[in-house]
Amino acid sequence: MSEQQEAVHGAVELRYDPELRDYTAALRARGRVSAAARRQRILVGAATVCLVAATFLSLARGADMPAALPVALLVCGSLLFLSPWLVARQLFRFVRRQGEFRVRVEESGVSVDTHNASTVIRWQAQPRYMETADLFVMLSDDKNATSLTVIAKRGARDRSDVDRLREILDRHLTKV
Repeated sequence: MSEQQEAVHGAVELRYDPELRDYTAALRARGRVSAAARRQRILVGAATVCLVAATFLSLARGADMPAALPVALLVCGSLLFLSPWLVARQLFRFVRRQGEFRVRVEESGVSVDTHNASTVIRWQAQPRYMETADLFVMLSDDKNATSLTVIAKRGARDRSDVDRLREILDRHLTKV
C-alpha cells in the first residue's frame, strides 16, 4: 500500500476526556431516530398542550384555577426540553469515572479504551451514525437505537483526521 493510500485508509486515533455536553448532544441526536423518544415527545407535548388549554379555559371562565394545574404545566414543559440533559447527567456519572477515552477507528470497527475498560464495536453492532457539530454518534439499528457510541471530534489530532474518520464511517455505516 502506498503512503498516500495508507494515510487515507489507515486507522484514526482520538484521545479526549468525556464531557457532559457530549452525552447531552448524543442523546438529543439519538432522540431524532428513536421510536421511544418520539413517543415521549408526543405524549409530553400533548400533555403540555392540554394543560395550557385547561389553564386558558379556567382563566377565560373566571373560575378558580387548581393550584396543581400550573405546577403540572411547568413539570410537563420542563420535561419536554430537559429530559435529554437529565438522562445525560445520569449516564455521565458513570462515564466520567472511566477517565480519558482512547478511540481507534479502523476498517474492522471501533475500539474504545479507558482507564477501566476496553471495548471493540464491530460495524454490524451499530450500523448507523449521526454527525453533530462536535461528535459522531454510532447507533444500533433497533427501533429505539438502544446502543450508542459517542466519538468526540475534539480528540482528533487535526481536521484531516476528522475527515478521514467521516470517510471510514461512510464506507461502513449508514448516515441518518
